[in-house]
Amino acid sequence: MANLNFYRDIKALRVPLANALEDQSFFALPSDWVVVIADIKNSTRAVAEGRHNDVNLVAAGCLVAALNIAKEKNVEIPFFFSGDGGAVLVPADISDDVVAALQRHNENAQKNFGLTLHLGSLSVEEIFSRGATLKIAKIRVGENLSKALVVGNGLKVAEQSIKKNSQSVQTVSNELELNMTGLECRWDKVKPPGDENEIVCYLVEATDQSMHTEVYRDVLTRMDEIYGSVESRSPLSVNRLKLLLNLKKMENEMKVKFGRWRTRYYIRLLFENFIGQFFFGLNLKLGGIRGQDYLLQLIANADTLTIDGRINTVISGKSEKRKQLLDYLKTQEGKGLLIFGHHISKESVMTCYIENMNAKHIHFVDGSDGGYTEAAKELKAKAAALR
Repeated sequence: MANLNFYRDIKALRVPLANALEDQSFFALPSDWVVVIADIKNSTRAVAEGRHNDVNLVAAGCLVAALNIAKEKNVEIPFFFSGDGGAVLVPADISDDVVAALQRHNENAQKNFGLTLHLGSLSVEEIFSRGATLKIAKIRVGENLSKALVVGNGLKVAEQSIKKNSQSVQTVSNELELNMTGLECRWDKVKPPGDENEIVCYLVEATDQSMHTEVYRDVLTRMDEIYGSVESRSPLSVNRLKLLLNLKKMENEMKVKFGRWRTRYYIRLLFENFIGQFFFGLNLKLGGIRGQDYLLQLIANADTLTIDGRINTVISGKSEKRKQLLDYLKTQEGKGLLIFGHHISKESVMTCYIENMNAKHIHFVDGSDGGYTEAAKELKAKAAALR
């Protein structure tokens, strides 16, 4: 496989996620690929101040900026959302462009939201030289979407290195136009489906990188037994999804995309949200798809379960199910197989990347009060205790 198209050429598996966690499904990344990480500094403090919407929007923007660079270069790349940041794996040919775009995104985030990114890159060759592993597989999600799975501690090593030696933010050329096409943030907070009463963000990290596939396969199998399938435990449901006509939220979307006020764009947002009420409410057809069909696609394409060297998942359910899973995780933790963090929310929040309305769109989901960020506090405390 040509290194530039390494990820594109990996065949997407059409199996349940737990079944994909077999060693033979994973490929080592080429040494000339690069890990790029952008992570919001002091995100815990921002969440505590009630700014979780800003944190999620800026975090999702990191991925959108990178994905649009890759799209312009006709390269398919893996990406991972973490609630307060993200990671992408890119061929070296486009890594400088991706970092430059993220630097411009960082300038906008600082100016408009007072949020600053840890930002940097580390080559896969350097990650391997430190004794870390980084293997990747691809799984099909829906008809037109696939997602990456990563095992090994390579992303963790890259994140620690980048945070420790976070590259000073360079001033990028004023001619660099940040392409944030597709970034949208127009949904209200989403209450759990039906009679479910809570949203839980879980982070699970195997303590031995050589046992990632085995440990994570067991955890996901137990999640399925307790909560049901990934689809049935989704925090999203059609009757709970509501467009939010929130002027401040629309203004924030505009500032993330352009870094400044644009009157015409703001008027367009108002018009689109107004039309959207009828599109979804009356199940109208627009762009080749009906409103209710789009909502079903949205739920199917929601990024509620990621494996990026650890399990990151947002689940809806009853408190009894949470207690069952926590009992299991505590048992596995006691055996020294894993550590975990979790956080309970009443609602979920969503930021979206829309390539097109018919099938090619992905939706980054988190707990409404900084679920992943709060769960990471528990996980980091346990990791520190192990060290």
